[in-house]
Amino acid sequence: MRVRRPSRYEPPRWRGGRLRRWIDSALETIHSELLVPLVEHVILGRLAGATIRPTLLHVMARRLALLECGFDRDFYLRQFADEAQRRRAARAPLLHYALLGWRTRRAPAPAFDPVFYRRRYLERPPGLDPLLHHLEKPPGGGSPRNEVEARSDRSPWREGAEAVLVFHHGRGGGSSHFLDLYERDIEKGGQNVLRARTILEAPTLAVIDDHTFDLSSDLDALVEFARRRRVNRLLVNHLVDRPAETMGWLRDLGRRLGISYEVVLHDYYILCPRIDLVTGAGVCCDVAPPETCVRCVTHHGAEVAEFDPLTWRRDHLEFLAGAVRIVAPSDDLATRMRSYLRKQIVVWEPESDAGLPPESAPAVKANEPLRLVTLGALNVSKGLRVMQALADASERAGAPLRLSVLGPTSEPLPASVSITGAYRADDLDRLLIEAAPHAVLLPAIWPETWSFVLTAALARGLPVIVFDIGAPAARLRRLGRGHVLPLALSTDPAGLLAALLQLRDRWVGR
Repeated sequence: MRVRRPSRYEPPRWRGGRLRRWIDSALETIHSELLVPLVEHVILGRLAGATIRPTLLHVMARRLALLECGFDRDFYLRQFADEAQRRRAARAPLLHYALLGWRTRRAPAPAFDPVFYRRRYLERPPGLDPLLHHLEKPPGGGSPRNEVEARSDRSPWREGAEAVLVFHHGRGGGSSHFLDLYERDIEKGGQNVLRARTILEAPTLAVIDDHTFDLSSDLDALVEFARRRRVNRLLVNHLVDRPAETMGWLRDLGRRLGISYEVVLHDYYILCPRIDLVTGAGVCCDVAPPETCVRCVTHHGAEVAEFDPLTWRRDHLEFLAGAVRIVAPSDDLATRMRSYLRKQIVVWEPESDAGLPPESAPAVKANEPLRLVTLGALNVSKGLRVMQALADASERAGAPLRLSVLGPTSEPLPASVSITGAYRADDLDRLLIEAAPHAVLLPAIWPETWSFVLTAALARGLPVIVFDIGAPAARLRRLGRGHVLPLALSTDPAGLLAALLQLRDRWVGR
């Protein structure tokens, strides 16, 4: 069946943000119904385009000349699955990219990842082509173009050493940070690492350095490439944003190379095509039956466009069964998955919780509000709806509570909540000084599998408050610190507010 992608949620009951949602919807309509037809059917059309294109090429000559330095025509056209659309783009590929392609997150060349670039370079104006921003920088800046180049401590290639070929998505986030750490461990063992990156608009492509392979039709070339590079291990770090057939292609690749594959589990994608077990209603389903999944993805979409919800788990669990090794970042995730797998799951924690500074005891003055911050991107599964309801309940009660989000949000929050937006890791200490929190609230409602933001809070000695679900709660219990609240409070804003105010009362006068 075909469903909406990506995952969506029922509209929040919270009353604010209507204007923003209306603007976002209007912009989406303008793009899909006006901009795409204008570029592909008029400017690149056979009739009107013959007159319009020469004028545009003249007006945009300087910009196009600069973009051409980082543009790969053949690679760009490989990202169009629709043959008719590819033919239209082929009439003027660079012009298509300059007018439309970068807006639809198509990559201009194998080494340039526009999704990564948007995440990393926050100073880039939102209406500016990422490639143009990169090319306009002074030469010699060394700005990375993709997540592989961004790892400054990557070991140089060891001639004669065996290599691990890693398959990964291009979304960034915690699983990418985990992979950076895991690859360092591989390199310390004396092996080389080749990361096969995903191209968002061409999910069958795998980009390794500047080499591009189509997993659906170009496996022979990838086999020869891997043999030349002495690949003796395949590591699947994630399958999201690739078609379901990828599992068969990777099994075939392993057979032809005579090697096994390993799989790292970061979330619940193997069981849930929405990844995090959070339904469209914004609640954790705790691995509902497949029949329930059908209703959920039918109404609220998934992270894959076309699949069979009734066979999803079976097919992915069969793929896991064929792995020589399965790795998870936490005991919590391994324990949850063991009831679905007969194979042993190896726990490889990406960070050590040993040697952390002691938790500081916040001193709240009697006349000041309790200041709580969340860290990192806040979406529904991370507890955004919890924050919405908590802020609303606090405002109605006139409670001494001040909430801040150090990071971006996927939906609006009440005006009483301070939001910094996306930030660089180097800016976190400054933001924490400015927010001066008494504690960190991480209100995730899904069973997180590690949580690097939890580590960031612990490393600064801040008290942390979480719900009783997933690895964060397990880690706090193991450390004997922090505050683990009942998960039921995530849907009880009045009860949650009361629990937080009890903590405040405990901290007043310290």
